[in-house]
Amino acid sequence: MTRIKKTRTSGPLGTRHRPAEEARQDRTRAPETKKKGAGLKSGSRHSPSAEDKQKQSSKSSKDPRHGSKKPIALIVTEAEQKLMAQPKQFKPVVQLTKAKEPEMPPEQELALLENDEKLLELLDKVDQGEILTGKDAKYFNAKTARHAELVALLGLDQDDEEEEELDPLAKLERTDWRKEFLGE
Repeated sequence: MTRIKKTRTSGPLGTRHRPAEEARQDRTRAPETKKKGAGLKSGSRHSPSAEDKQKQSSKSSKDPRHGSKKPIALIVTEAEQKLMAQPKQFKPVVQLTKAKEPEMPPEQELALLENDEKLLELLDKVDQGEILTGKDAKYFNAKTARHAELVALLGLDQDDEEEEELDPLAKLERTDWRKEFLGE
């Protein structure tokens, strides 16, 4: 773009400014037409409509209290007096009993105990010298006690038989020689 130097000469640089009155006269007005109803009235959310007024009037005529509107007799009838005079029985109609586990033969229960994975893991821990606490100790004690009962019930003393088979001299150590020699 080429540079134009400013000059002091005046000339018609732009359009002439017309006064406001002349501009108003030249303007033509558009014919006035009725607005189309394109939407709801402004502020319709805040101004109540006729339907809302009807709803409010029906609500106000209703009883605002909740619950049953059935009238209650304030005088006690003879039938109610008879019912109140009878002693109330609070004894249970049905007796509750504890559910019993189905009993299985001792041989089967012993087999289950010997194959119990949790008990075998706890036995390994005890053999390694760990001390059991909490639920593990309670479980271990209960199951080993039941195992001992079943072994005694079935007449199986596995521990004694195994010891005799392994160490025949153990029997000599268990005998009390004082009774035989000294007569005590």
